[in-house]
Amino acid sequence: MHFLIISLLLQVLCIVHVFRTGRNTAWIMAIAFLPMVGILAYFIVEVLPGLPRDRRVREAQSKIADRMDPERRVRAASDAVEFSDTVGHRLELGDALTGRGRHADALDQYRAAERLSPHTDRAIGMRIAEAAYEAGYLVEAEAAIDALPETISQTELDRRALLRAKIAEADDRAKDAIAIYRDIVGRVPGDEVRCRMAALMIVSGDRRGAKALLQEVEMRAKRTPPVTLKANAEMYAWAKQTLAELS
Repeated sequence: MHFLIISLLLQVLCIVHVFRTGRNTAWIMAIAFLPMVGILAYFIVEVLPGLPRDRRVREAQSKIADRMDPERRVRAASDAVEFSDTVGHRLELGDALTGRGRHADALDQYRAAERLSPHTDRAIGMRIAEAAYEAGYLVEAEAAIDALPETISQTELDRRALLRAKIAEADDRAKDAIAIYRDIVGRVPGDEVRCRMAALMIVSGDRRGAKALLQEVEMRAKRTPPVTLKANAEMYAWAKQTLAELS
């Protein structure tokens, strides 16, 4: 009985795949009248060759490889730098180190990329500022933001402002941080700004303001894609628990 259900399910999946991907409809007859043989042949001939090109398959393979060998990206990027010391390779190594939480080492690579770059690069400068902040070098992080070229991009300006606020927060300048958060809260995607501002308000004694913000976070979470909720699960769990304590 279970075998029959599984066979029918596989038939349906394969037939749907035929229509969705525009495969030869002759496969439908083979799948319908020669279930296991047709399904196996379809998988080998039509599905299997395309799997390496499928983005989701590549991402899954990459995640599995990262879990089995967390340092593989760092090693590969280091080898690339040794082979050819370019701006791009230095940035790749810095990004790989950032992914491993090695922010001070990443900062060294971003600095090296900056020295190799023939012109002032906003993207490199922002990487330097963010790595310095993550490494705990607050003065250096703020100096890196100050050194960034001017821009008319509101998104870029808000990104810089968010980092300035986080630096002020880490430097125990809650008033300065809250002021910046208030200015950008309506423009920065996600709920990080609201949660950070609520936490500072609680410390500053503004429990009512914090509660209003966290209620907004709770309402927004209902319309937030599951993938975003999962990626920020710890933040949303904190918001939910803190709101319950404030109620």
